[in-house]
Amino acid sequence: MRLLLMSTLAFACASAIALLSAAPRAANASTGVARCAMPDGTHAYSDTSCSSLGGHHAPLPADVLNRIQRERRAEAQLRGEAPFESGFVARQPRDAAPARRPLSQGCATTPRQLALDLHASMALGDANRIAESFDWAGMSHAQAMQMMARIERLGGLAVVDAEYFGASFGMAAMADEAGGTLQVILQDAHAQTVADFDVRRSTGCYFLGHTWSA
Repeated sequence: MRLLLMSTLAFACASAIALLSAAPRAANASTGVARCAMPDGTHAYSDTSCSSLGGHHAPLPADVLNRIQRERRAEAQLRGEAPFESGFVARQPRDAAPARRPLSQGCATTPRQLALDLHASMALGDANRIAESFDWAGMSHAQAMQMMARIERLGGLAVVDAEYFGASFGMAAMADEAGGTLQVILQDAHAQTVADFDVRRSTGCYFLGHTWSA
């Protein structure tokens, strides 16, 4: 587990309290930075899943997200590099309509595939295709009905971007049961919100957990 020490994170820590009271603006693509609410009431910044630090994900204010992106784009321009795009969805061609992989191709074998499957399914507004990305193992009928109701509500939203934070590194990250958090920026008719989906890896496949925060 690694805590990030970056100039942009220092700005984020100093500015978050003031910005939380400001009117939110649309957030740009993902940053590679997770803001973690810790059990003692403090916040930590990391590039891994917050659960690996004993905390849970808390959304970065939109102004901080945008400031980090602007600084990274400026740094890339100074170095003569391509603009930084960290999110799975942000790296997709902007003029291409999202296409859901055929069911015959099987499960998502990487977090990126899982994010793009969710993106395309939600663009279709098809609750059944969205449900294919979720882990239904061991669920009771009542739990399944509750989860399906939440999934149907997702069909009315659009995925702006998504980013995966793994809970572990190296060989441990490839083991079954290893997972992390898929942080997704969602858009409805009025505003953007951030949802954190628990991710579980089983038999080489990545699935979304049946509970998530939004």
